[in-house]
Amino acid sequence: MEFLMITKFHIENFKSLYNFDLPSNSHRLGSFTCLIGLNGSGKSTLLQAFDFMAQLANGNIDAWLARREWNRNELVNNLGKKKPVITFNIEIKTTSGTEITWEGRFNSHLLKCTTENVIANDRPVLKLEDGVLFVAGVKGNPDIRFDKVPFEYQGAVFSQLKVDADPAIGELKSEMQGLCSLELLSPQLMHRKARASKDIGKSGENLSPFLDQLTSESKEKLQKMLQEFYPQLSSWNVKTYRFGWKSLRIQESFKESATVESGHINDGFLRVIAILAQAHSNHRFLLFDEIENGINPALVERLMDFLVSLGSQGKQVIVTTHSPMILNFLTDDVAREDVLLLYKTNDGKTQSCRYFDQPETGYKLKALGPGEVFIDTDLTKLAARLSGSITNALPGKAG
Repeated sequence: MEFLMITKFHIENFKSLYNFDLPSNSHRLGSFTCLIGLNGSGKSTLLQAFDFMAQLANGNIDAWLARREWNRNELVNNLGKKKPVITFNIEIKTTSGTEITWEGRFNSHLLKCTTENVIANDRPVLKLEDGVLFVAGVKGNPDIRFDKVPFEYQGAVFSQLKVDADPAIGELKSEMQGLCSLELLSPQLMHRKARASKDIGKSGENLSPFLDQLTSESKEKLQKMLQEFYPQLSSWNVKTYRFGWKSLRIQESFKESATVESGHINDGFLRVIAILAQAHSNHRFLLFDEIENGINPALVERLMDFLVSLGSQGKQVIVTTHSPMILNFLTDDVAREDVLLLYKTNDGKTQSCRYFDQPETGYKLKALGPGEVFIDTDLTKLAARLSGSITNALPGKAG
C-alpha cells in the first residue's frame, strides 16, 4: 500500500485562521510536526481545522458539529464582518511521487463545498463549479459531466462518489478519512465501559472495545510496548459484560499479582495506551493536543521516540506542547525542521513559522538543546516581533 503525506495546508476564514499556511514559505510538512506557541495562539484551532477537513471528506458535517457542540456560525472567522465561506487548499504526496491537490470553498450556511478541484500531477480529476460537476473517466471510460450535481451531499462532493472513481480521488478520500484528531482525549471517558467499536472515539470513549478488536499480533506488540513504559505490567485484557459492554483490565506484578479494572486505572496509563494503540489503527494522520498532559515526565522521552518513529510505519503525526521537556527529546535536526511556532498578529490572525529559523532561536541552538532554547526565549517578545509590534531581533537571551 502506498503511503500518503499531507505536505501543505492553506485555509482562510476558519475561526482565527484567517489566511493561514502550514508550513509557511516553501517548506513542506514531514512525518512529524511539533506545534508550540502562547496560549490562544491557535494551536488547538489548527488541529480543529484538520479535523474539519476530515469531516468534509466524511460528508457528515451536522453530526460533527453536534459532537463538538458547535453551531455552523462558529466555524468562520469572527474578526470584522463574518463571511460564510471557508477557502482551503491541501497538498498530498504519495511514496510513488503522485502529487494530489484538493482545493475548494465551503459554505457554512449550506454545510457543503460549492466549489472544488482535485488535481493529480497537474491532471484535473474532479471539478465542481457553478453547480456543474466534472469527474475524470477511469479505466478507459469517458469523462463524466453533470450540469447539476445529481445527489445531495454535505462537506465535499467527492464524499458521496463511488469508490471506483479516479484513483487519485480514492487516495485523497482515504487519506482525509484516515485522519484521527485526538485533541479531546478524556481519561474520565476512557475509564467507562463501552460497546463494540472499531475506533477509539474522539475523546477515547471507545478505548476498551477498540483494544478488544485488535489482532492477536497487535495486542502482543502493544503489550511489549506498554511494558517498556510500565515494567510492573504483566498483561492486559478486555472483559466483556452482558449486552456487549466492554472494559479494560490490567494485571500488575509486585510482590503479589493484582487486577485493576478500567475505572481504577490511572489516567496516565490510559493516555499512554490510547496513544500507543494508534500504531495499530487504520489512521495514517494523527493529531495530539498537549501531548505531555497527565503523563509522568519520566515516560515522555519514550513517548516522543515512539511518535517520531511512526513515520517509518507510514503515519504522519502532529502534536502540540507547552513543555520544553518535549523539545529536549528531539534531535537538533528534527527540531530545526519540524518545530513550528504559531503566533497571532496585531489584528488577531494566526500565523506560523519554523521556530528555529528565527535569528534569536537559531543562534542559541548552536549552544543549547531545543528545550533549553525554548526556556531561554521569551515567546511573548518573539511573537510581538513577528507580528510587527517590535523590530529587535538580536541574538542572545530574549527573555
